[in-house]
Amino acid sequence: MIRHKRTALKLLLLMLFPAVAHFSFANVPKNLNSRAELIILFVVDGLCPDLINSENTPNIYELLQEGVFFENSHAVFPTVTRVNSAAIATASYPIHSGIVSNSIFIPAMNPTSSFSTGDYHNLRKLDELTNGKLLLCKSWAQRLTENGFRPAAISSGSSGSAFLLNHRAPQGIGVLINGWFEPDSIVAFPKDVNDRILQKIGHPPHENDLTNSDAKVNWTTRVLNEYLLSEYKPDVIYCWITEPDHTQHKHGIGAPETMETILNSDRNIGMVMQKLKELGLYSKTNILVTSDHGFSTYNYSVNVESELIKARLKKSHESGDVVLAGSGESVLIHVKNRNKMKIRQIVEFLQAQKWIGVIFTAGAGKAPQYFSGSIDGTFSLDILHQPSTGRGADILITFPWSSVKNKYGYPGTDYSNTGGATGPKTGVSAGHGSMSPWTVRNTMIAWGVDFKSGVKSRVPAANIDFSATILALKNIPFDSDIQGRVLYEALKNGADIEKVPVQTRVLTVQNQKQKSALQISRVGKYWYVDKSWRVGNTQ
Repeated sequence: MIRHKRTALKLLLLMLFPAVAHFSFANVPKNLNSRAELIILFVVDGLCPDLINSENTPNIYELLQEGVFFENSHAVFPTVTRVNSAAIATASYPIHSGIVSNSIFIPAMNPTSSFSTGDYHNLRKLDELTNGKLLLCKSWAQRLTENGFRPAAISSGSSGSAFLLNHRAPQGIGVLINGWFEPDSIVAFPKDVNDRILQKIGHPPHENDLTNSDAKVNWTTRVLNEYLLSEYKPDVIYCWITEPDHTQHKHGIGAPETMETILNSDRNIGMVMQKLKELGLYSKTNILVTSDHGFSTYNYSVNVESELIKARLKKSHESGDVVLAGSGESVLIHVKNRNKMKIRQIVEFLQAQKWIGVIFTAGAGKAPQYFSGSIDGTFSLDILHQPSTGRGADILITFPWSSVKNKYGYPGTDYSNTGGATGPKTGVSAGHGSMSPWTVRNTMIAWGVDFKSGVKSRVPAANIDFSATILALKNIPFDSDIQGRVLYEALKNGADIEKVPVQTRVLTVQNQKQKSALQISRVGKYWYVDKSWRVGNTQ
């Protein structure tokens, strides 16, 4: 009898997620015989695709018009910087990279509190404590180096997000450049590269002297053009441009200050394009542009920790019985000893709150077929590519969102976690981290000798797919840790984009207190989380 029930369940799941036998992707990529001498991936932090046009971003717009524009693009969830930095660096989701949030909880680091991954000192300490397991799988730089290529990462972002791009550079794996490791002495790894940059370019602008981040972007581009391209000459470059992220957080999406800094970031990309022409490389290069996440406007703040303390589900702000790791518009909750009764009590409390969105707990089986969490009314962490063991949380929560436009006409509002009081939020400050379509949808553009021209792709893609595609273009063999999809349909002589089968499903879970929905899109065996929302719960 049990066997018959299981067979019926499998048949039901196959109906929900039918196999696509005539268009699937193997873990071992085809021999692509790339014609590119150089590949550059620009990560423009927080750049929403709606902000790209011929006036705001003339150089990025040119690449969009002449290359492949991915209209159905995805950031990795949680839609925050360091999660996506690690995901891009490994071509893997958090379940394999081990970077599950902008702040993470590891008892060996601190038994009662999470810590920020934005400071590379924290990351190096974690690497030491875990015997080299900062990242739980190989990075793109390691894979390229092992196969005889010269990778280089350069970033104007935080020292932590930069370090995650190539964490083995201090051991001689490729190059990593960031002017804010130790601005007076260390701006790059390894040492000979650091010394040469300080000699040739000079020290970066001091953070305390900056009124905005444009000066950091400008210094970073100088190093890219005058040292990396002109002298070091790597095969693959990952370049992280930290604006418009910082300005959008403060001034909002579409604000005059935001548009000015977007124009400056675009100008810097244009300077790199011009340098490639001067060096005779422009026609021999693939240029990829992505962003680590989208953005939305804050309209309500929730102090989740205080709410749990008031409900007597956490002893105090300093206690280690329940530890929160926030990512702005989503929060990871860790329960001591993974106490099942306590986890259930917290979930049931959260489900009764109007300020809660969709909740995720440990799953019952392999995603995406098994998408329900261990507690009624929750989804599985597995469907998010989030671990429920190790560094993973016991509970992951999101907040309500809407498509309401801000004062500048850009859609997307979100609740966010705060250390202050719970209540409505006014103004234009903005952020990310949620599973709204406005933060999930990022920018993705591919241009160059290996890619189709003047094409818009409706096929789902994520920023980790760019890293997988870069590795495939270099004919580097894959293993199971690489979870990104090779974007064959975007390549010259690739499949006709309109013939690529795409499945979209809206999944639901519910109990007496809450009904939640989650939409995924699927290409072959690869699935992408589009958005999730609480049914009947509006802002």
